[in-house]
Amino acid sequence: MMDHSAGGRTLVVNMFRTRSGVSAAQFAEFSAKVDQPLCLAHTGVVKRFDAYVVTGATAEALDADVVEFLEVSDWDDWVRIRDNDPSLRPVMSGFDELVDPASVRSSFVTAIPKVH
Repeated sequence: MMDHSAGGRTLVVNMFRTRSGVSAAQFAEFSAKVDQPLCLAHTGVVKRFDAYVVTGATAEALDADVVEFLEVSDWDDWVRIRDNDPSLRPVMSGFDELVDPASVRSSFVTAIPKVH
């Protein structure tokens, strides 16, 4: 079991490009209508899920069309749900259809505490 948590949560930043011929707008529609709602329905594990389309020169610099921020209470629990729960099949199939798999990069991040 991997410990990616900070204060009982795991923060993950996903960056990726869409497949050739798929626009960022097409992915955004999928994200808004399928990906985010179905993932966020797993309230016991998924605490936050925000997705952003990267525009202009920043997209080239990051080599990404989309950036997602995912916060889960437990990474291993989330992976089990993501990979096995039938309710997420539309998420997985849509992601496979729209996203260039070679471009996907995920980073576990930890917030820098604020000094008061």
